[in-house]
Amino acid sequence: MVSRLSTKTGKQAARVLSVSELTSKIRMLLEDTFENVAVVGEVSNAKIHSSGHWYFSLKDKDATISVACFRNANQSIKFQLEDGLQVVVKGKLTVYPPKGGYQLIATGLEPVGVGDWQLAFEQLKDKLAREGMLAAERKKLIPRLPGRIGVVTSPAGAALHDILTALNRRNPNARVLISPARVQGEGSAEEVARAIADLQNIQDLDVIIVARGGGSIEDLWSFNTEIVARAVLESRIPVISGVGHETDITICDLVCDLRAPTPTAAAELVSRGRAELSEQWSGLNRRLSTSMEQRIRIARHRVERLNPAHALARHAERLRKLDLVVSSLRDRMINGVSRKVSDSKHRLRRNHEKLFALSALNVLSRGYSILQKLDGGVITNAADVAPGDVVSARLHGGRLTLRVEMSQPTEEV
Repeated sequence: MVSRLSTKTGKQAARVLSVSELTSKIRMLLEDTFENVAVVGEVSNAKIHSSGHWYFSLKDKDATISVACFRNANQSIKFQLEDGLQVVVKGKLTVYPPKGGYQLIATGLEPVGVGDWQLAFEQLKDKLAREGMLAAERKKLIPRLPGRIGVVTSPAGAALHDILTALNRRNPNARVLISPARVQGEGSAEEVARAIADLQNIQDLDVIIVARGGGSIEDLWSFNTEIVARAVLESRIPVISGVGHETDITICDLVCDLRAPTPTAAAELVSRGRAELSEQWSGLNRRLSTSMEQRIRIARHRVERLNPAHALARHAERLRKLDLVVSSLRDRMINGVSRKVSDSKHRLRRNHEKLFALSALNVLSRGYSILQKLDGGVITNAADVAPGDVVSARLHGGRLTLRVEMSQPTEEV
């Protein structure tokens, strides 16, 4: 029952409302006035309910408002709700009657300063990095020469054609098992993850290629989802990611065991071992041929050395060289002896001339003589003989025997 209250002034009192009536009026007023608003602020007290609804506060330095983003609205939001995010909330203002407080019902959220796709990418990347899932040491080695290759892609896409063409050209002996999946659109991420999981049951599979052609970030988004990332990480078989073009980087690229810039490059990478082995075989074949030719030349040379004719020819050549050496030595010896004889004759002639110049016989030729006693002693002074002594005179042309008649010694000066 509603009653009217009067005041002391006698004026008609305001009609008394119930809490529900007042709240309903306020709600209608707020919803009519703030039916479509956009509010920027920082997310705090973020809570994700088991029902899928999001509840959080949007605040700035002076005020706070409660926000609810129900499951049907947040399903299209790519990034994860977390405290500290600067976002623009679009929606309408309403009142929550049980608590009598007003709140913003969000119909959309946009991150400030970065796109929601990029923010979602960075959030998942950071999450996986904290778990150590991007570490290089956890990546599996790609077999050098895989015999059986699994391919996860759309059977209708150009990526499959490119992969098969490259494998047929570079590794025609490889067997390919296709695990089909949609690679774009709603539900495609789940199909890709399921296709990867299905290949785990193939016992003799050596490697898996997850591939898709190029496109926008929206087109490639299936490969930026956590479900695909977990499927790659949980694969017991090494995974090569060949998603998009060279400039496209996806979460699948980051968690896989080997990243290829394109689907064709992924096929070439699994065929690289065969190409490397072929190149190594060619190199070894060239080295073997060169070594064989060298050994044959050495063996032929040794056989030729064992041939008697070649041996005689070698000895004849040696004898010819020795004969030249002997002839040269003989000529040197003859020339040396001739020079020695000539030098000796020249010295002998000079010595003879010196001796002749000093010889007494040369003096005798000028009219002098040598007086000697009969005993051979040379007489140099008249006092050496006495009258009556017999002396001998040596002349240039003979010898005389003389008797001394008189001796006149000269006084010594």
